[in-house]
Parts: sequence; structure tokens; C-alpha cells
Amino acid sequence: MSIALQQQTTVQGRESPRMSMDPVLLTVYLTLVACGLVAFYSATIANAYDAGDPFVFLRKQIVHILLALAALMTTAQFSPNTIRRFAPFLLLAGAIMLALVLVPGIGTEINFSQRWISIGGWNVQPSEFAELAFVVFAAHYLAHRRGKLNSLLHDVGPLMLLFLVFAVLLLLEPDFGSAFVLAAVVGTMLFLSGMRKTHILLFLALGILSVVLLIMLEPYRLVRWMSFRDPFADPFNTGFQLVQALIAFGRGELLGVGLGESVQKLFYLPYAGSDFLFAIVGEETGFFGVVVLIALYGILIWRIFCVSWLAGGAGDTFSMILAQGIAAMIGIATFINMGVNMGALPTKGLTLPFMSGGGTSLIANSIAIGLVLSISRSVRQEKQQ
Repeated sequence: MSIALQQQTTVQGRESPRMSMDPVLLTVYLTLVACGLVAFYSATIANAYDAGDPFVFLRKQIVHILLALAALMTTAQFSPNTIRRFAPFLLLAGAIMLALVLVPGIGTEINFSQRWISIGGWNVQPSEFAELAFVVFAAHYLAHRRGKLNSLLHDVGPLMLLFLVFAVLLLLEPDFGSAFVLAAVVGTMLFLSGMRKTHILLFLALGILSVVLLIMLEPYRLVRWMSFRDPFADPFNTGFQLVQALIAFGRGELLGVGLGESVQKLFYLPYAGSDFLFAIVGEETGFFGVVVLIALYGILIWRIFCVSWLAGGAGDTFSMILAQGIAAMIGIATFINMGVNMGALPTKGLTLPFMSGGGTSLIANSIAIGLVLSISRSVRQEKQQ
């Protein structure tokens, strides 16, 4: 048995491709997915019983997880060079998907937003894949211009023009949250790629001004901002979601009320299985569970940056920037979701990566982890040669 194990893990003195995947990153990812499945089942059980089948949402989420794992393992087999060659095509595909959502008869409207395409009874949200496609292309673009980001017009301008196209398509849905996350991710990638500090400050100022204008020009965004400032001023209308989320955290106290014992999920807190899943986790597992969950996400982001540093040390600039972009994409989305749930940020329809219900988000983020695993495997194999 020991000989067979040695042959499995070693090929001519080298690690096999499977074993060369980053074990820490993969373990933390699987832990988050597993915790998410438990939390999701608990958060949706009341709605499931109301629908007449206690496992209706659980079965669907398990299918999402299996598809996500398949997507991760498939993506992890591609080399970073192959991924880079397809970057322009991925960008084009992302733009086409965002445009198709806006076409009457193709896009599906839910809650006054046209963000989904219905395929065989399953709602797919193209913005999740389009965001990742843009990150891959941005890494390709910035790797080509590494150390040459001096001119706003010639060096940064083309990338920002493409970003504006994606941002406009997202805002037309409207999907202000995804547009904001993409802007923050691109800004982070530009900063880490050596963009001049004066230009970063300029873009930051323009970004803040754009956010303020977008909030002021859209009544529902202004209402959300006002309810964020004082949710208890209108606790049964505009501030209802945030008030119920804060009650959930308050009930959790130090150790929580126990798994499955949440009261807020019983038709009090809207979107308990998706946008506000973190609040249910806080209620059932308490401060201790919240800290553990934040630590898991922290380890995940730190490990992705470790892979980025390894790629940079190996001279693979594209892989380094791509890993940084993926770390920013997951980290920013996690920060916003947790901030919204805890009342630190205005309400926004963003899911908690790897845990919230919603197959598109889970699959897209799993593909992103697959890309990082691909980079890790490639760097490890190059070091052994």
C-alpha cells in the first residue's frame, strides 16, 4: 500500500498534478462550501416547508455545489498560459452575456431588475461570469504593460474604456452592486500593478463622485442610503431588512441560539438564504461563529495572495496579477456582504461567496478558485523542473 501511495503522489520524483494543488486553499474552500450548505439549509427550511417539501431548496443547492466542484476541477487543469490566450475571448463573451440580459424575451426580470437569463427553469446571472472574465482580461492587459502605467490616455485609458462599457451594461440592469465591486477590483489591480499614486487618487475621487451621483439620481438608492443611516426610523418599511438582521445578530450573543434554532429565518428576515445568510449564521452560532467565519475568509484571501507572491517570484506576471484580482474580487464581495448584514454598509444585493444560495455566484467563484489552483500547480511544477 505504501508503494502504491508513493507512486500515486510521486511521478519520477515529482508531485503529481493532483497533489500539487494548494492543499490549504482547497481545504478552506471546501470548508466554506460545507458550512454554507448547512447554513443555507437552516436558513431556508421554513420556506421549504411552506412550499410543501422540506428538501426542495437543499437539493437544488447540492446540485449547484456539484456543478461548482466540477467547474473548479476542470478550470484547475488549464495552464495559466492557456487561460491568458483566451482572455480577449472571455472578455467578449462577458460583454455579450451582459448585453443579452437586456434583450426583451431573453432577460428575466425579478424584483424590478433584469439581471438573469432563464435556462431550463434555472436562472443564470451573467454578471457573475462577466466580472470574472473582466478580471482575467485586466490581468492579461496589465501584465503586458507591467511597469508602463505612466500615461492615463495610452496606458490606462483602453482598460478604463472597456470597464465603462461593462459598468454601463451592469447599471442598465440595474446592478449597482456588481458595478461597484468591479470598479473596486479594477482599482485594486491597477494599484498593485504600479499605477501612479496621483492617478489612483484621481480615479478614487471620480469613483466617489460617480457613486454619489448614482445614489442621488435613483430614488430607490437614496431611500436605501437614508434607511442605512437610521433603519429604526422606519423599521417596518425601508429599514425592515436591516432591523431584522441586527435583531438576528443581537439574539446570537456570544455562542448563538443553536443550529436550526433561528427565529429570524421564520419569515422575518427577507432573503435569509442568500443576501442575509450571514445574519442567520450570527444568530445561530453567535459572535464565536462569526469570528470563525471571518477567519476562514481571511485565510482564503491570504492564501490566494501567497499564490500570487509565488507566481511573481517565478516571473509569471500574468498569474501574479490574476491571483491578486481574484483575491480582491472575493475579498471585496465578502466585505460588502458582511458589512451590509451588520449595518456597516448600505443594503446591497450581493451574496456571501461560497455560502449563500444562488448557483451562478457559487460556480463563478469556484471557477476563480480553480484558476488560483491552476496557478499554484503551475508554479510548483516549474520549481521542481
